[in-house]
Amino acid sequence: MALGVLLLAALLLPALALAFAGLLGPALLVLALAGLLIATGLSVSVYDLGRALACRLRLPVPDTVGAFLGISLFAGSLSWSPLAFALALVGGAWGAGTLVLQRREAEHRQVLPLT
Repeated sequence: MALGVLLLAALLLPALALAFAGLLGPALLVLALAGLLIATGLSVSVYDLGRALACRLRLPVPDTVGAFLGISLFAGSLSWSPLAFALALVGGAWGAGTLVLQRREAEHRQVLPLT
């Protein structure tokens, strides 16, 4: 999660600096990128949570049922806005950090061709 928070800070601080400098176009572009990062991270977190719950409950087809279960649980939180906002930020940061760590792990696992 710390890595996801650092990624968001790396995007939000330049956006704030650009906005104060009067460059609103690039600031909005960076903010849109931060929103995309949060949305992507949230989808990863919701899927992981739902899949883990589906596996624990031994439901059939945990990939599909887990995705539906995770989305349903998050949709249930939308009735109370502060909870949904907090879950979106925490889940987005967590998922963004997970994606970056998975990418690094995949790069380290690459097998170099024999020469």
